[in-house]
Amino acid sequence: MLSPTWKTRLYGIGALAFTVLGGVLLYGLLTGPSSSPPGKTPPPERPSGRSASTPSPLQGEPAPEFALEQMNGETFRLSDHRGEIVVVNFWATWCPPCRREIPGFIQLQNELGAQGVTFVGVSLDETGFAAVRPYAKKMDINYPLVVGTDRLARRYGGVRALPTSFVVGPAGTVQYARPGFLPEAELRRQLEPLLTQVDARP
Repeated sequence: MLSPTWKTRLYGIGALAFTVLGGVLLYGLLTGPSSSPPGKTPPPERPSGRSASTPSPLQGEPAPEFALEQMNGETFRLSDHRGEIVVVNFWATWCPPCRREIPGFIQLQNELGAQGVTFVGVSLDETGFAAVRPYAKKMDINYPLVVGTDRLARRYGGVRALPTSFVVGPAGTVQYARPGFLPEAELRRQLEPLLTQVDARP
């Protein structure tokens, strides 16, 4: 039979072990994977957006030439605008971020058009002007719109995302390229340094 002293020691050891075990379990609950309601999974991480800042292979290179019919029947030829700044925007009427950035383009065309900035929207809609014309009228788009081709998209690097925009400087080289939504403030920041070059025609 254990003496009272040993019984006291054993009880103390048992209490200590119970306390340690309880602490371990509590730590596991607090630091383990966060639980989600049954049948649900944690939301995915947001994209880092690094692809928007990755330099395009075309940056610093001559912008691929194109000549395409506008809605009014006239031809928009990129080389005709040498000495100006041209924003080439690949888009489609069914593309939500495309539609979201267009009001900013309209605003910048209004503000900077007289200073030598021209936007051109290259639609990749399968139905062409049948889709573009009513949308352009609804939005009162104030810059040239053309319908692009797969070949042109490939020449501009494949255009893997819509929208995708290219800023072509007065010398005809690509100064900036961005896949995805292009905020008006960011585009303005890219255009302003180029405005001083507009009158310096090659």
